[in-house]
Amino acid sequence: MDILDPDETIEALGLPCLRELSTFGALSDEVIVDLLTNGVIRRYASGEYISRLDQVASGFEVVLQGRFAFYKHGEDSDVLTRYFCAGEQMGFDLMIGLISHNGIDVAVEESLLLDISSEQFYELHVSFPADFGLLMINLSRELAREIAMLEDVIGKGTGWLGEATPGG
Repeated sequence: MDILDPDETIEALGLPCLRELSTFGALSDEVIVDLLTNGVIRRYASGEYISRLDQVASGFEVVLQGRFAFYKHGEDSDVLTRYFCAGEQMGFDLMIGLISHNGIDVAVEESLLLDISSEQFYELHVSFPADFGLLMINLSRELAREIAMLEDVIGKGTGWLGEATPGG
């Protein structure tokens, strides 16, 4: 894992590419630059992992490039539950819920990850309230999609999905 220079990363990826990432959707260029400049950008080689089991989340990450696999920690094994792709956030739900990390993130390919601390998140709220509102919508939308995906998995696993409709 290497820590990258934010200016070089912004130059290499380009603001047009960064604007297309779902977490950054509709944010001003000024805020995107602020997030990358005040966050920590890390490059992970394929197979490198982040293990923070039982540590309370003190921030979250945005996948800038590449892909991570998330393995949920269980009693006897770790189980692949999903992939995080470019533009998606990892750990926002944990930070907001003050929940401990409960799995391991593994880079599937060379990947760039932006770490945003809870302090930086708060400062964004103070300094850029309108953009912060947009960021919250983007993050909430992604959480809603994750909930819908989990409902589908649970529904298929229990056999009730497709057999009955709510209220019917």
